[in-house]
Amino acid sequence: MSSLKDVYKSFDNVFDRTIKKSIDGSSLGLESLSESVLRRAVDSGEMLASSNIAEAEFGIQEAIRGLFGKRRINAHSIGGHPDFQHLSDPGMTEYGFNVSLFMDIKGSTKLGLIYSPEEVFFIKNTIIRCAIETIRAFDGHVHRIMGDAVLAFFRADGETARDAAIDAINCGCYLVEFMRQLVAPKLRDSNVADDVGIRVGVDYGKHNDVLWGMYGFQGSSEVTATSFFVDVAAKLQQSAPRNRVMIGESIRSLLDLHEELVELKRVNNGAAVEQYVMPNYTGADGRPVNYRKYVLKQERYFALLPKPEWQNAPIKISALLKAKENFVYSNPETYHACSRVLPKGIGIDFKARFYLPYTSGKVQVRFRVKNHGQEAGGDLTYEVYVDAQYNRERGEYWASYWRGTAYTGLHYMAISVLVDGRIEHKEQEFGVFIGDPS
Repeated sequence: MSSLKDVYKSFDNVFDRTIKKSIDGSSLGLESLSESVLRRAVDSGEMLASSNIAEAEFGIQEAIRGLFGKRRINAHSIGGHPDFQHLSDPGMTEYGFNVSLFMDIKGSTKLGLIYSPEEVFFIKNTIIRCAIETIRAFDGHVHRIMGDAVLAFFRADGETARDAAIDAINCGCYLVEFMRQLVAPKLRDSNVADDVGIRVGVDYGKHNDVLWGMYGFQGSSEVTATSFFVDVAAKLQQSAPRNRVMIGESIRSLLDLHEELVELKRVNNGAAVEQYVMPNYTGADGRPVNYRKYVLKQERYFALLPKPEWQNAPIKISALLKAKENFVYSNPETYHACSRVLPKGIGIDFKARFYLPYTSGKVQVRFRVKNHGQEAGGDLTYEVYVDAQYNRERGEYWASYWRGTAYTGLHYMAISVLVDGRIEHKEQEFGVFIGDPS
């Protein structure tokens, strides 16, 4: 059975052995930790960039990029963003959009009461390394590591702001699930799982709202971004609940994320909500900024993202980009769920494949379109029933349905299988982002 462990399996093996040794009371020093990682890397046939164990990656990029249809490996090193490295002289500046992601490890102080300093370093550094690889997997650029925290910038191809926003939110969601599914269970036996987690803050600054330039002077400098929306991403991270992603109004409105996916932060044991970033600063006009913040509904959004266990889903859903419904394309482009934005005015051919035991009944596939957002006029749902075809060679059924793209937002194609009008395979959703590139 495939699961998230297949994405982070190298981390899972090494981290698990380390935690178990600590729980058993046999402290594992840093030197032997490094040796175990190196042995794991060599045993599994991984190629090391050098003899330095810190350069041995976990192979997370390849797994995630394959799931989301990303082709080239992201090899950017830490530091100033490559799009603005030409700003090499003090005083040189340039405007350009940016999506900022802040992540920090929450509650890590308690680790020092349970583990040795060497083990605390290993645990925290392993989480940071996995975060770095995950950020790169979603085309992010790691800008800075600050103790327990990581700052990353997302710009996609430098032209498509919505793609950068999608990458950053998908990255944050994957990081949270990594902590929930893999790290927390291994710490639970050490009585620290309820305290240790991560917090993620993400927000978007438009082209004219983000100024890039070199701070400092030659030999002691850094090219970075200056913007309210970079600073507020840090505020969002600080305010985020443990193992959750918090986003600002700017990125929510850019993608037009609907209420099914975001919620307000609950405080005072759930008796009240926080709507705005705190402290609520006043603007140049003397009025409160009232900048809204939202918590991403982790389970709901992660359910829409590609993951290894989809290989075992009862209905295998694929989506091919086709401008016309009945036109035959020799090599149509595949769209991976929630992976990037599609422009309006193109078409998607959804195909469902599935197996059934022998039946003489009528097999149909229900394609249910669920549109959301302002342009769609709210939540719109309609459905069609398509008679399934049987492929004798493969021994499977299939059906397809074409739809055009029309409204900005995140929309779903929900697919289920019926035999003689009764549900045989329950509904599965496939998410599609639609909108102009920026």
